[in-house]
Amino acid sequence: MKAIITAILMIFSFTFAKDVPSIIEEIVKYNEDFVKHHSKTYFENFKNKQKPYITLVSCSDARVHMNIIEKNPINKIFAIRNIGNQLLTSFGSVDYGVLHLHTPVLLILGHSHCGAVKAALGDYEEEPFDIIRELDHLFIPLAKLKNQKIDFEKKWIKGVQANVDYQVELALKKYKKLVEEGKLTIIGAIYDFVGLYKSGEGRIIIINVNGETNTEKIKKLPIFNKLPASEKDLTIKRIN
Repeated sequence: MKAIITAILMIFSFTFAKDVPSIIEEIVKYNEDFVKHHSKTYFENFKNKQKPYITLVSCSDARVHMNIIEKNPINKIFAIRNIGNQLLTSFGSVDYGVLHLHTPVLLILGHSHCGAVKAALGDYEEEPFDIIRELDHLFIPLAKLKNQKIDFEKKWIKGVQANVDYQVELALKKYKKLVEEGKLTIIGAIYDFVGLYKSGEGRIIIINVNGETNTEKIKKLPIFNKLPASEKDLTIKRIN
């Protein structure tokens, strides 16, 4: 019995690496350090108005954060997060970034090993109602993949790609005029911390620009003119 209790405590300790007092302590200490290293002048630039240049729709996954895009994302990224980086569940927030803040880039960022995509590819009927409601929106992009008899790892990442493509498609329908006028660029990308694209763990892989999914055509777009060919080859890819 003692061994069983010890094992349970070890599992509990592993699952919750930090207790709540430690979490609070970390929050306060980190914020104190932030305050010490940012003078009043730093906040003068944006205390009355935000001026981001990216509207980001990303997954709520704890492994996906804005510092993979910007070292200091404050006042640069208007971030919207939900399970599966979906537009339909957050269109009001996306509208605010695109239509009110006028960000020139709408970045839809999926990620490798996305739990929402994995769940939607399987049976999620036992999940709470509100999780089911959000996952149901992934039916359209994943329907063709769900019953394919292929290696699950490949099905999973292809599902992530299909979802990003679908979200770009939705955005194009809603913001078509802004895209045609050159006021908005919609980029679909995947944060690959697993290394599935063979470009190194942690790389952001661009798979879709304004609905274009042909990687060779994407590489020739003017928005990538400042990137060397080697960087394009690492960054612009798809898994077929």
